[in-house]
Amino acid sequence: SIRAMVQPSFENTFVSGAADCLKYWQGKDGRFLKSYTGHKAVINAMAVNDDGVLMSGGDDGSMHFWDYKTGYNFQSTSSIVQPGSLDAEN
Repeated sequence: SIRAMVQPSFENTFVSGAADCLKYWQGKDGRFLKSYTGHKAVINAMAVNDDGVLMSGGDDGSMHFWDYKTGYNFQSTSSIVQPGSLDAEN
């Protein structure tokens, strides 16, 4: 199931976040374009800026920074698992 979605201001596409990957879609017809892989947890938060930097945050405290158009994961960092998240229940 989709837990987060973001649409940039600079093109008619959007990215959805779910169990362990992001999916890049064409906005006009909803056609799937590609997957961005790298997360190992449910993705709950996403944002994109006008420079084309996409940020995604996971239940396990991970944050990934991506090039919006190519899906290149150029930086990753992590924090503690957030109380109330699915990962905190394990």
